Amino acid sequence: MTKDRRHDPKKPPRADRSTARPTDSTLRNLKDFVVEEIELGGVTPVGPSVHKQKKPLAAMPWWRNFMLRVAVTGLALLAVVAALATRTAWPTDETRFLAIAWEMWARHDLLVPHLNGSPTSVAPMFFWLVQLGWSAAGVQEWWPRLIPALFMLASLFIAPRVAALLWPSEEPWARRVPFVLLGSFYWLASTTLLTPDFLTVFFTLLAVHALLWMWRTRDQRVWLLLGLELGLGLLASGSLILLYVLPIALLAPLWTGGTRTMPWSYWYADLFKAVVLAFGIFALWFVPAAARVKVATLAPLLSAPFASHALDLYDGARPWWWLLVLLPAVAFPWSLWPLPWVRLWDIRREPISNGLTFCMLWGTVTVAVFLLSPVRQPQLLLPLAPAFFLAAAWLVLDDRLEKHDHSRLATSMVFPLMLLGGVLAVLPKLPRVEFLPDVLWQLSPFVGAAIIVVGVAAGSLPLPSLSQRVTNMTVTVSVLTTLALLALGWQFNDRHHVQAAAQKIASAQQQGQTVAHVGPYTGQFHFHGRLSHPLVQVSASEAETWVIAHPDAIVVTTVENWQPRTAGTTPLFDQEYTDTRLRLWSTTGLADAAAAASHLPASP
Repeated sequence: MTKDRRHDPKKPPRADRSTARPTDSTLRNLKDFVVEEIELGGVTPVGPSVHKQKKPLAAMPWWRNFMLRVAVTGLALLAVVAALATRTAWPTDETRFLAIAWEMWARHDLLVPHLNGSPTSVAPMFFWLVQLGWSAAGVQEWWPRLIPALFMLASLFIAPRVAALLWPSEEPWARRVPFVLLGSFYWLASTTLLTPDFLTVFFTLLAVHALLWMWRTRDQRVWLLLGLELGLGLLASGSLILLYVLPIALLAPLWTGGTRTMPWSYWYADLFKAVVLAFGIFALWFVPAAARVKVATLAPLLSAPFASHALDLYDGARPWWWLLVLLPAVAFPWSLWPLPWVRLWDIRREPISNGLTFCMLWGTVTVAVFLLSPVRQPQLLLPLAPAFFLAAAWLVLDDRLEKHDHSRLATSMVFPLMLLGGVLAVLPKLPRVEFLPDVLWQLSPFVGAAIIVVGVAAGSLPLPSLSQRVTNMTVTVSVLTTLALLALGWQFNDRHHVQAAAQKIASAQQQGQTVAHVGPYTGQFHFHGRLSHPLVQVSASEAETWVIAHPDAIVVTTVENWQPRTAGTTPLFDQEYTDTRLRLWSTTGLADAAAAASHLPASP
């Protein structure tokens, strides 16, 4: 018979610090009884008002909850639609994931992902979902680009449940947690990127929810759910999912203080069983996949998860402190709002709630682990963003913190906006800082001046309620992100458009010509050209020798990689490509010219 561990007779119950306001249950019940008798008798209480019971989270009218979800979905999809309408998938990261999905489709192989004809170490779940959509709607680009947005929306709707478990105070503020998450520029902009990162975010939140559920209910069966979610997370992101969940799970005695928990021997036994179950689920794919290719090909999913999730969009060669610089940028603009920082300072001498302790440990410990990694890029912080946003939402929206005044001008966004505008206005005149984006030095000073005007205007308006201020900030972030995506798409899409070159390569392959790519090739042309054969990768030092040996082939180059040394040669195709030029060359005329220049005999 299974042992029930909801009540441990060996451990007396302790007071729950989750609300950060410990109260005596007898006095609270007596107070509620007196208030109820007064209200039933129609008597208006005299003197200071008695604190009434908060409306439970589930008691919100269904239509209001529905409208909140509709508003969140609309604000999120606004940016996604803008990105879909103004640009295609850009090299090299988005086209790489499309190439892997296309090769899986063309090979009819759901087991081993391939890139340019060779197996590659990527988690398979994202590509399984792409295949599922393509089998229903045909091979289209919009479906793979929509998958991250769907998982981001699902993450937004899980976050309030996590908040309710961290602060079980039956406060309706948890319903507005999605607005706080959605009000981050980086969170929203990342939704429009064709990457599997939001799958990691989703399964991290699911696993954290199960972990908190196991803590609150002390139910011996929750480890099964935790193991299932960790197993799916392994299929979505490799062992990276464990780095987001296991450290905070192992540190449970530090954030469960003052609450009843199952015996710690049971807790860690359940964690161990959950991890074993997770690897069992992962092995259902990994073992047969490794049987078809070398184990070393797929091993990086477990041994080097950071490398598997590195993006070419960002420079990974950064110093150890770079992630600390990225933290306020990922949390912007909430990291710029003085109010949560002021309230955090004001409550520093009060008992720390379990929820705030959990979020602080979850964020700081995991970031400390990530500082040891060789890859330091902002997408690795996305699954940790809920830790900071949940804490910010509680600090800003919880009614029990109302005594910490929020109506002062100093706690508004006025001064941060004026400071930001002033920095942007003078930045083009300052010396260049290497690790900051070049675009900051290319901005007109009028951009900073406009932000200063917005800050001054905001200071002249009456301050709305906190929930309204959160909503306003989220709407502002959504609109500004949408406008930025529209501008970037219309301005730069032609520089990242590879369809025409991909069609030329596909036509050459259909005619039996070999196509080589000088320099590293990451699948830029496979999806848009629907290529059925891999491209030969040739280094710049080997290019001329390869051209001489293959006089009836096509060579794909960029200006900085390799160009023919012979004068008078004309490429078959030439276009602007990122900040260089993309060119396709026929080796028919280049072979003799290259041989003459290199004093080598041309192939017959």
